[in-house]
Amino acid sequence: MKIMVVESPSKIDTLSKILGDGWKIMASAGHVRDLPRKALGISQPDFDLHYEYSPGIEGKPHTGGKARVDRIRLHLSDAEMVYLATDPDREGEAIAWHLKDALGLRDSEYQRVSFGSIEPAAVAEGLRNARKLDMASVHAQEGRRALDRLVGYLVSPVLSDMAGMGLSAGRVQSPALRLIVDRERAIRAFKVTNHFGAVVKFDGGAWSAKWDTAPFVSEERPYVMDVELASRAAACRSFRVLTSDSKDAKENPPSPFDTALLLQAASVKLKMDADVTMKAAQALFEGPPGAEHGFITYHRTDSVNFSPASLAEIRAYAQAKGLPVSDKARTWKESEDAQAGHQAIRPTDLSVEEAGETEAQRGLYRLIRERAIASQLAEARYRNTAVRLVALDGGTAFEFVAKGRVMTDPGWRVLTQGDAADEGNGDDDETGQVPVLPVGSGKLADNAGELTKLKTVAPPRYTEAALVKRLKADGIGRPATYVAIVKTIQSRDYVRVEKRMFVPTEVGQVLVDSLVRARFGFVELGFTRVMETQLDRIAKGELSYRDVVSAAHSELEKELKSVALNSDLKPAHSCPNCQAPLRLLKRPGKATIWFCTGADTCKTFMDDDKGKPVPRKEHPCPTCETAMRRFKRKKGPGFGWFCPKEGCETFLDDKDGKPLAAQACPKCSKALRRYAKKDADKKPTGLFGWFCTGGDDCKTFFEDVNGRPVEIKTAPCPKCDRTMHRRQGQYGWYWGCSGYREGCKTTMADEGGKPVPKRSGGGSGKSSKSASKPKTRTTRAKPK
Repeated sequence: MKIMVVESPSKIDTLSKILGDGWKIMASAGHVRDLPRKALGISQPDFDLHYEYSPGIEGKPHTGGKARVDRIRLHLSDAEMVYLATDPDREGEAIAWHLKDALGLRDSEYQRVSFGSIEPAAVAEGLRNARKLDMASVHAQEGRRALDRLVGYLVSPVLSDMAGMGLSAGRVQSPALRLIVDRERAIRAFKVTNHFGAVVKFDGGAWSAKWDTAPFVSEERPYVMDVELASRAAACRSFRVLTSDSKDAKENPPSPFDTALLLQAASVKLKMDADVTMKAAQALFEGPPGAEHGFITYHRTDSVNFSPASLAEIRAYAQAKGLPVSDKARTWKESEDAQAGHQAIRPTDLSVEEAGETEAQRGLYRLIRERAIASQLAEARYRNTAVRLVALDGGTAFEFVAKGRVMTDPGWRVLTQGDAADEGNGDDDETGQVPVLPVGSGKLADNAGELTKLKTVAPPRYTEAALVKRLKADGIGRPATYVAIVKTIQSRDYVRVEKRMFVPTEVGQVLVDSLVRARFGFVELGFTRVMETQLDRIAKGELSYRDVVSAAHSELEKELKSVALNSDLKPAHSCPNCQAPLRLLKRPGKATIWFCTGADTCKTFMDDDKGKPVPRKEHPCPTCETAMRRFKRKKGPGFGWFCPKEGCETFLDDKDGKPLAAQACPKCSKALRRYAKKDADKKPTGLFGWFCTGGDDCKTFFEDVNGRPVEIKTAPCPKCDRTMHRRQGQYGWYWGCSGYREGCKTTMADEGGKPVPKRSGGGSGKSSKSASKPKTRTTRAKPK
């Protein structure tokens, strides 16, 4: 028997069908080991990484990394060979190495295989090209992990002390966040400039020409702000043709999708978030359980080119469908850091026009398929016409420009209308069906032109598509990390999304400002780009892991020492007892507090007042006079107070941030406890009551009036003679029969603490003013 280990369990059925008998397919379910969750996990001077098994999910067996490895190990004795078939990227290579190491496989006992798609031909090719682990790629992945960990663990505490709140620095996500913060500040600093232009129309509005303002502006004053001058331009009617030109132009199709382009296209065209897009792509790559093959090739790639075999297949398919195929196979220039051996994303079977189990998967598949086929079609052809006209007014020459474009051959646009990854609004220079005019001839406008009121526009906020595009352009991150970058800055509340655009939160701006003030190099885009290039060089065997990580660590240590010596970068708030930094702690549903980050012996806590620490309000315990502490109730809404002194079990209820005085039950002398009332749907009503803690021996209840227990008044029910209770409801006091469970639904209004019949017209008691007034009737005088 041969064993193949893949990452995702959903690949097992498909691969079992492809490989047939004699194979056992098992899944690692992703990473089985990682760096420690609560420790740095990196030792010096060699910067060795210390791994531990990934933790499991509480309550679910076999989810931890060790359990998954042990499950695979059970079958090793029957295996003639183990094939490590994790994903074909650096992270997949690292997972394969962890599996080999954790399983204790010797070199003769394993083979590393990878395939860019889950289909018979690709799997067979992967097995033919089986190899040993590429340790250079493993070291590159370890380098990324080590650098991320060093920045996170060494910088985050310093950053948090500077800001006085828990902040997390990230080697890659912090520069991404800075892009968003810098753009937001550019928008806020932007000042609108109102300016003017002019447009004239010809031939019944078939085409128009725009005033060329270049002769009237300068570098210091780039816009025409003289309305009188613009009005003169708009008033021109008689023109002479200065130049007239018509030429053929062509437009090549966009490249196939790499990961960044796929994320952009899904965001623009399908309005899908990056995380949703990659999950849909993963499902398409794997195919549904029991499928004959996956639907697309591997989706984490930085290549925009296909293999020669894929190119031939796409071109043959397009030709068979009667589509206009380009004369030569199209290829695109790759970025220097593109990973070798990868190809662009394409369908595994072009004849499959629809694929996917969800609408997100189906929409994404259509984009991928159209893009792959269109990339090999002929260019679209156009006839471009440009005319420049001049009009004279009192010795001033006003030139106007008209541009027109007419499609003569749709080419690749027969399949798709444009680049799905492009957020642009098209060419706004086109002014209609512009004719070719004889140079020197005259031309009369339809009538007086139009004065156009214009204004400058602030730079737009980043959408997810625009941010991924910028990250790729600046060399920040790689295909496997784009989604993690976007998710991290959102999950840590550094940005929020408004109308599909990123807006930095106050915390996000504080983080970026603190990093910039401290002059940490990793927040600079140039530094990040260089570091990514060095990781690529590790993968190519040109640099060593230790040299790259050691140099980055040395630079980081210098920066940290500089921060420690800079008095302007001292902690925002210090503990009044031990001078250690104080840190703000916001807890959902709990009071915001400040806590001391010093030694365990100093357990100073302070209250928060508008973002600043203030001494905690102390309320002495009525039993032992120890300062009581406020806590959030685990069950039910609201807060309570408890005495921290050992042996003293005093608990008090809370009202407006202060402990309520202890109240004793008048019947059994046990303590009374305040509770929040709920409606029939078990939702808080905002009302309270009191109950006796004496248990079954005493079932006394009281109403709550301004934080004090008030005895519930009673009266006999006029219908069933059972006891009626006076209760406080959403609309005031009322009386209800205690026999409601037995079917008596009698309720009465309250007036002066006594039950009275409800008045017609709604309302109860004195709370219904309209019900207490006699009704009047207005009559009209009869006409005489």
